[in-house]
Amino acid sequence: MKKKLISILCCSAMTVSLLAGCGQTGGESAEAQPDNSSDKATEEVSEGSEEAVSDEETAKAETTEATKEITIVHYLTETAKLKAFDDLVAGFEAAHPDIKVNAESMPMDNYSDVVKLRFSTGEQPDIIFGQPKTFSDLVGSGLIRDLSDQPFVDALLDSSKQSVTIDNGIYGIPLDQMANVVFYNKDIFEAQGLSVPTTYEEFIDTCEKLKAAGITPCAAGYQDNISFGANWYTIFYGTKYLNHPTSSKDLMEGASLADFPEYAQALEQWRTIMNNYQNDDRKQVDTATAEQMFANGETAMIIIGTWGLGAIMDYNPDGNFGGFAYPSESNAADVSVPVAIDDCWMVAKDSANEENALLFLEYATTKEANATWCGDCSQLSALKDVECDTLPPAAIDIANEIANKPGSAWASIATFVGQFDTAYANCNRDFAMDDNRTPEEYIEQFDNEFAAAR
Repeated sequence: MKKKLISILCCSAMTVSLLAGCGQTGGESAEAQPDNSSDKATEEVSEGSEEAVSDEETAKAETTEATKEITIVHYLTETAKLKAFDDLVAGFEAAHPDIKVNAESMPMDNYSDVVKLRFSTGEQPDIIFGQPKTFSDLVGSGLIRDLSDQPFVDALLDSSKQSVTIDNGIYGIPLDQMANVVFYNKDIFEAQGLSVPTTYEEFIDTCEKLKAAGITPCAAGYQDNISFGANWYTIFYGTKYLNHPTSSKDLMEGASLADFPEYAQALEQWRTIMNNYQNDDRKQVDTATAEQMFANGETAMIIIGTWGLGAIMDYNPDGNFGGFAYPSESNAADVSVPVAIDDCWMVAKDSANEENALLFLEYATTKEANATWCGDCSQLSALKDVECDTLPPAAIDIANEIANKPGSAWASIATFVGQFDTAYANCNRDFAMDDNRTPEEYIEQFDNEFAAAR
């Protein structure tokens, strides 16, 4: 605002200078002018000054009104999620026309580091996309606002509230739930006489039958963290994670990954799927390409989080898709669905625009705004009593899976944070990008990187 006001004052001064210059060019000199013209000029300058002051005050008032704003950072990339975000911002600005939302998109790969750098330089955004337990170091440093005193937290489902609670404080507002699952093409399954697999052995048998028919079983694109993360979290964070729910905490404190054999078991499954049942160019394409491949019928399945369904439906609105829990176990009754909050927003503590940021979250948690969000991205709501009648059949399949199978709310228990989270992503990436990398090599890299992080 100060810069704008200075600009206005400078422009006023330049205008006066230019008028004075014009009065001195051509014709007679100033000394040759009649005396009454000097009085007239004085009156005009006086009147002009009053008008300038009046214009200046008006501009200052308008500038003050226009400077109500909030800055939001995120790493959303999927078409459906971006539409959901755009619709949310548009709805908020319509409800609060005096507040401008400035959105900044960042790559997911270094998002956490960039956000922390912004805090360290005093350039933190007002609202940060991300889950509090992933940014627990920022929460612990007192940089994220506790939202417990805000009425809109009552809109959260109990499971959602648990996922954003740290030491009895509530540090984020999730808008939807994410389940890590398998989506499949119902038409392809029907044509091949296939049913939904309920055990790991049945899943591999299904992949073999599809491969024998000349159909690529699963789509993947490992050119970004999202896809290999989606594969791994789907395969591991169900029953195998629940066998040792505190493993994340234990590993950060010094345990070896070899102490938890379920990691190696899940890595073996992932390696089998990657090397035998995914598209050959998976390391050269990204998540969006993999979603398009599945949506277009180039593969029969895709292992991904429910956050990907919106993009898939955008690519093929008429696609006949379904969904099921990844069957990680040999006994169907033992299969659990990894479920967590997905899109979540935090507020920087003592933000200059804190009041506006809280208004944004208040709007985002209204039933109408949340129903639009969930409909746009084909996600299940993280809020109470939100009805969305535009969910595709695949999302309804997943809702039924969640209702009828055990759930693994892994994110509400413990997750890797800070450099541990970065090291974990490095291990997953290297494993996905090297066909010959073994679970033993993964474990060795993991232990070394976690030792360095400590």
